Amino acid sequence: MSATLHVHTTHLQFTNGLEVVAVEGNTVGECLNHLIRQFPQMEKALFAKKDKLLNTIEIYVNSASAYPNELGKSIRDGDTIHLLVALAGG
Repeated sequence: MSATLHVHTTHLQFTNGLEVVAVEGNTVGECLNHLIRQFPQMEKALFAKKDKLLNTIEIYVNSASAYPNELGKSIRDGDTIHLLVALAGG
C-alpha cells in the first residue's frame, strides 16, 4: 500500500527539507522502514532500538493516534501518516 507521510519540522534536516514523503507498506512499521531506506538518518531520529520508537515520537494515521501498537497499525492505500515529536521546554 502507498501512503503519504508528513515529516515533523525537527526531522526535515534528515529528509533534505521534504515535508511530505511517499512511503509504502502494509503497516506503519513497514512504512517507516521504507522511509528509512530513503533517508537512513531517520532511523536514529525515530527509534531507540530496533522496533522500539523513541518515547518522544507520536504517530497519527488519518488524524487518529496509532498508539499503543503504532508499528503494527494497518495502512491502506492513500492513508496519511503524521510523525510528531513531543517537545518540552520552558
